[in-house]
Amino acid sequence: MRDLLAERRSSGVARAVRRVRSKVSSRAPGCSLPTLLLRAPALIVQGRRVRHDIARLPSATAREGVASTVPNGSHFEPEDDHHLVVLGDSVADGVGIEHHRDSIAGRLACRMSERFEHPVAWHVIARSGADAHDVSLLAGTDAVRSELARADAVVVSVGVNDVKNLRTEDAWRTSLRTLLDTITEVNPLVQVVLLGVPPIQEFPAMPTFLGHTLSSRALRFDAVAADVVATYPNVQHYLLTESGLLEKDKAFAEDGFHPSAWLHRKLAKRLDALIAEPKRPTDTHLLTEAS
Repeated sequence: MRDLLAERRSSGVARAVRRVRSKVSSRAPGCSLPTLLLRAPALIVQGRRVRHDIARLPSATAREGVASTVPNGSHFEPEDDHHLVVLGDSVADGVGIEHHRDSIAGRLACRMSERFEHPVAWHVIARSGADAHDVSLLAGTDAVRSELARADAVVVSVGVNDVKNLRTEDAWRTSLRTLLDTITEVNPLVQVVLLGVPPIQEFPAMPTFLGHTLSSRALRFDAVAADVVATYPNVQHYLLTESGLLEKDKAFAEDGFHPSAWLHRKLAKRLDALIAEPKRPTDTHLLTEAS
C-alpha cells in the first residue's frame, strides 16, 4: 500500500510538470536561445532603448525589521520571534519602494504575525540585477546561511535577469538547484516559495517585440523551475504568468518595470496563504484572482 501511495504521488508530480511544459510548448513556440539569437539585431536596438529610458530607482530602505500585530503590552523575547527571509533580485530588494515595510518582506511579515499571533522579524538578502547564480553564491555565505537556518519561511525571487541576460536553460536549472539545495540543507523544515518569472510583455516600459520574446523565454524557464521544485517537499512554485494582478495603472512602480507597493501588498497576501498550506504533490499555484 505504501508503494502504491508513493507511486500515485510521483505520478501526480509528473502530471503537474507535464501541464506546465504543455502550456509552455503551446504558448511559446520558437523561443529557444538559438531562435533568440536570430532576432538579436532588433532585440539589441530595443534593449538599448529600454536601458536608456527606464528610470533608475533606489532599493527600499530598512532591510530588516520586526512586524507585530499582537496587542500592546504583550511581551515576547526577541529570540522567540518568528523569522522571514526574502532572498533574490531587485523584486526582493524592493526597488521602487520607499521602505521595506511596504515590500513583500514587511507586508508578508505583518500577515504572518497576525496568523501566528506573535512578532515576525523580516530580513532581506537581495541585490538588484542578480541572477540565480549570483543569489546561490550569496546564499552560501556564512552570514546568509545563519539567517536561513532560523527562518520559518523563505521567499525567493529570481529569473528575470537569467532570462534577459540570455543564460541557458541548463545554467538556470543548475543555479536554481544549487540555490534550493543550500536553503533546504541549512533548514530542512523551512517553507520556501519560489516566485515565477513575471510576464515581461506586461511591463509598461517594455517594447512589444522585446517583451513578447523575453516572455516566451520566461515560460520555458518557468517550466524548468517547475521540474526542479517538484523534487523538494517544502518548496512551492508560485507562477505569475496568468496573473490578474498586473493592472498597468496599479501594479508597477514609476519606472514601468518593477512592482509597485500595491502589487507587493497583493503578493504578500497570496504568499501568506500559500505558506500556511502544506505542499501537495500536484501543487502548482497560479495568480489568477484579483482579490
